[in-house]
Amino acid sequence: MTKFGGHMETLGSLIKTRRNERGLSQQALANSCGTSDSEIAKIERGERKSPNCQILCKIAKELGFHPLELLKASGFLTDADVSSSLAVQGLEQLNELELSHVQAFVDFLISNKETKEHETKGLGRAK
Repeated sequence: MTKFGGHMETLGSLIKTRRNERGLSQQALANSCGTSDSEIAKIERGERKSPNCQILCKIAKELGFHPLELLKASGFLTDADVSSSLAVQGLEQLNELELSHVQAFVDFLISNKETKEHETKGLGRAK
């Protein structure tokens, strides 16, 4: 598997398969992503060595992929980039309501942390 060729074939086939499943032409996908049908065709055929990252993210959104899936398939990111130490395990097993609770808790922790940092800075100035 070549550095680009192997990744791009995978990327191209992912996009083409999903586009066909959704009944979209290359032109329709291109229009909704703000690019040309020839650009979509080149990506699908693996001829585009480094597809535009923003276009890949728009394609992902349009076709229902997580942007990281296409960025990984394109070679922009590796498994190591995606599975960082910040990754929370098991989120895929939660439903929408449970995920909203997790997000609310994360927001609370961030807010609490910012409040404490702000108070600490304020105390430092008072001395």
